[in-house]
Amino acid sequence: MTDKAPLIITLTLPESADETKPGTLLVERNYLAHVRQFSYTRLSDLGDIIAEGLMALAVVAADPPVIAEGPKAEPKPAATHKTTAKASDAPVEAGEPTIDIPLKKGSLKVKISHLKIVDGDTDAEAYALAMRLAGRLVDGKLWDGKTPIRFEDVYAAERKMKHLTAADFALFTLEDFIQPA
Repeated sequence: MTDKAPLIITLTLPESADETKPGTLLVERNYLAHVRQFSYTRLSDLGDIIAEGLMALAVVAADPPVIAEGPKAEPKPAATHKTTAKASDAPVEAGEPTIDIPLKKGSLKVKISHLKIVDGDTDAEAYALAMRLAGRLVDGKLWDGKTPIRFEDVYAAERKMKHLTAADFALFTLEDFIQPA
């Protein structure tokens, strides 16, 4: 069955005097979308970039994410001197979606804004890899999931981490693999 909703493609090409020009592609249908930043040298490259964006949207449409509504904000009781709440007990802000970071045992809910990919591929495959790598950082006790992190290049981070065990991570710092945001 084909979807009757229109396919909307937004291509943003800012003016640039450089040989390699930047651009942004947004492909959307209904409530699903794919956005990507790219660089191009010739206008003929744009067809391939749009085709890749359409394929990435098809991947998202084949297995759409389920974003549960956050808990309703309830009025907080007045703080007393006996109230001691840890940061880990604080609920996720209503309205901010979370993602489940896979761990060796279970998963960890993390605000979606805490996991960013800055450069390189930003497609669904790269984001899924970033989630797995973030899980390895949690298992290795380098990241707690409460602070934002940025992957400069997900595939370079994977090459650095692929041969390490969870115990090996004790020899490194978080900055050896990613950039804190």
